[in-house]
Amino acid sequence: MKQSTATPSGRLEYLDLIRGVFILVMIEGHTLRRFLAAEVKAGPLYQYQEWIHNLTGPAFLFASGAALVYSTHSRWESYRAWGPNLRRRLSKWLVVLVIGYALQLTYGTLRRTLAETTHDQLAYLLSLNILQCIIFSLLLLQLLIRIAPNWQWFFRASVFAALGIALLTPLAWEAGRTAPLWLASLVSGRSRSVFPLFPYAGFTLAGAAWGHLHLVARDQGREDSFLRRCVRYAVGLALGSYLIAFLTLPEITTEFWLTSPLSFLLRVGILMLIAVGARWLEPRLLPRFGMFAMAGRQSLLIYVMHLPVLYGSAFNPDTSLSKGLGVPLAPGATAVVWLLLTALMLAIAAWWDWWQKNHRWQAKGVWWTVVGYYSYRFFLS
Repeated sequence: MKQSTATPSGRLEYLDLIRGVFILVMIEGHTLRRFLAAEVKAGPLYQYQEWIHNLTGPAFLFASGAALVYSTHSRWESYRAWGPNLRRRLSKWLVVLVIGYALQLTYGTLRRTLAETTHDQLAYLLSLNILQCIIFSLLLLQLLIRIAPNWQWFFRASVFAALGIALLTPLAWEAGRTAPLWLASLVSGRSRSVFPLFPYAGFTLAGAAWGHLHLVARDQGREDSFLRRCVRYAVGLALGSYLIAFLTLPEITTEFWLTSPLSFLLRVGILMLIAVGARWLEPRLLPRFGMFAMAGRQSLLIYVMHLPVLYGSAFNPDTSLSKGLGVPLAPGATAVVWLLLTALMLAIAAWWDWWQKNHRWQAKGVWWTVVGYYSYRFFLS
């Protein structure tokens, strides 16, 4: 197998392919969910695409865990203590976390946020979506890096923590009914959190464990045999979890897709198959479908931009596709909106990807100008 070329950060391109495909799946899912009528969404075709769409969050979390391991593996000691590498990493995570919460603001100024926010709006602000879940679960992995004496112990801790989170998810969700709002938002989907840490942080931990095994096999020259063995284990894990789900199980685990540990294991098996497939196909896909890798590199930009364009935000509450076009739309019109929105996001991402590569300092200037503008609007308006 052709060796994948990693960037100085340890980035492997097959992860970009996975992210790129799933960010486009996310746009499709969000557009259809927003514009289709309820009777259309009740049909089997829509429910099938919803099942695929429900893999997007776990896929990003799994890829984030693997990417963290790839970028840390050769610089283990430099990330175990405070220094330039760890400071840059935590600074980037803080920016992403702030962006995630900014997308959930109801009002575009601090004054209105403090004066007018209702309990329901506060619950939405504190809820975990995919960006917050990624950052909090990466912080958990960073803690494991800090306390684990070596990579072997890090791997073991990641596996046990992932399984523990999966097993405790039903209990965490039940506890969320009576827990304080801030805690319920972190651990339970009974609040307004779409991606609470239980079970979703488990996917990041699983990705980290898989990434460690993959890197070890790659460094030892046995990547092909490792990937073939992974296929067998992944199929067994997915099929076994699915078949066991038909047995009589405790009532607390009956919400299969939400809280069941078997649902977690099923999706981990599927994600392992996706990772293996993307790694195998990487040498053939990249020359022809580099657009997906580009979308993966710019997946954060695409995610952050498509939400305000589609739904609106605290900074553009009255200018969005939903407001301008109205809801619902016919299936044909919805498909046109989806394709045009996807094309727009890809065009912006391609321009920004090129700009970052060829005009690095100018791109940083644009970034800080945007940050400064919205910070001024929020804090001083």
